[in-house]
Amino acid sequence: MIMWRAWFAVVLSSVMLPAAALDFSCLQYGPVRIPGTLVRQTYAGPPDYESVTKGDQPRVIWILQLDGRTCVDADRRYPREIVQLEIELALTPEQYRQYRSLLGQKVLVTGELRHGGANYQKRLVITPTDIQKTSLLP
Repeated sequence: MIMWRAWFAVVLSSVMLPAAALDFSCLQYGPVRIPGTLVRQTYAGPPDYESVTKGDQPRVIWILQLDGRTCVDADRRYPREIVQLEIELALTPEQYRQYRSLLGQKVLVTGELRHGGANYQKRLVITPTDIQKTSLLP
């Protein structure tokens, strides 16, 4: 009986420790203000969406690299997303010109958070209304 209790305690602690390690607050889909670093990433585009070095067109996107991991709670339209470190930005051509000088810098992005779906590289997308340079720590 004592061995069974010891085994149960070991199993329980091995399950609880990873759950505690994932303890962080979740965002909600909709309006958000999120800090991070603004970076560019290149992905393979048409025709095969497999390899730029093998002839696919490069597809350059802007990413908000988060200062820490986050998740997004599910709502009636979008699924729950766990342990996200990056969010793709859905920018207009004017916004690309306006915010180009902020690449590589810490920023605060204000906008609408939604699920990326098939049209985006990342699971999460922000349609920004504003991007500001910031020196604030998370």
